[in-house]
Amino acid sequence: MEYIASRTNSLIVRMAKLSEKKYRDAEGLFVIEGIKLFDEMLKAGILPVYAFAAERAAERLSLLPDSVKKYRVSDSVYEKISNEKAPQGIFCAIKYLDNQHKSDTIYGGNFSGPLLALSSVQDPGNLGTIARSARAFGASALLLSDDSADVYSPKALRASMGALFVLPTLRTPDLAASLTALSADGYDTYAAALNESASPPQSLSLGEKTCFVLGNEGHGLSDTVLNACRGRIFIPMTNGCESLNVSAAAAVLMWEYYRTKSGPFPRR
Repeated sequence: MEYIASRTNSLIVRMAKLSEKKYRDAEGLFVIEGIKLFDEMLKAGILPVYAFAAERAAERLSLLPDSVKKYRVSDSVYEKISNEKAPQGIFCAIKYLDNQHKSDTIYGGNFSGPLLALSSVQDPGNLGTIARSARAFGASALLLSDDSADVYSPKALRASMGALFVLPTLRTPDLAASLTALSADGYDTYAAALNESASPPQSLSLGEKTCFVLGNEGHGLSDTVLNACRGRIFIPMTNGCESLNVSAAAAVLMWEYYRTKSGPFPRR
């Protein structure tokens, strides 16, 4: 196994650049760091192209097959490639995943359960947290407008706690058209919005063909997206509170769907 001690090593320079989207797209690689994401990566059956470990985490490299290019690195080198405030010493570069892709529009027959659609959700931490809740409460996919945050952002991956390894995510340049196509396929598309026509989730019959649509953290949903949805939904709150963080709202709505499923809840 090669040991790298130079911060100017060409491979190290390449890896350090992957913190920026333009370099991730150019290389077709994204990065994960830390023991938790490393373990979730393996649990999902994903292998990296490159793996780097500082001495304190070098034993993790033994969990990877010989097909992975593995490197031990000095602490100084690890600091150059790391994006973590408290790095645990394990860093992997992975090929872009097949379940994360673009789609010009969304046609029927692609899904087998509820969906979450996000319009202009630009904070990667919120995106990752939403993916984590969507995975936990049974969403079959996450649908993103083209101007939403990058699923391969280190912050999004960290917040998702591995959910983005397994949750299919589709990015569309025309979210309204995609929602119209879903409606034509029998989906009930509910826009999260505070207006007189909105209903609380407990008053609705939430079947498998349900799609919750949430908007930008500051501005909500555009009229175009609102008009493409079949209905409006709101989350009842105490007087004086007007809204929730978009990731909290997504978790509440997905929980409302999940709790209406027939049969007892699974116990760990």
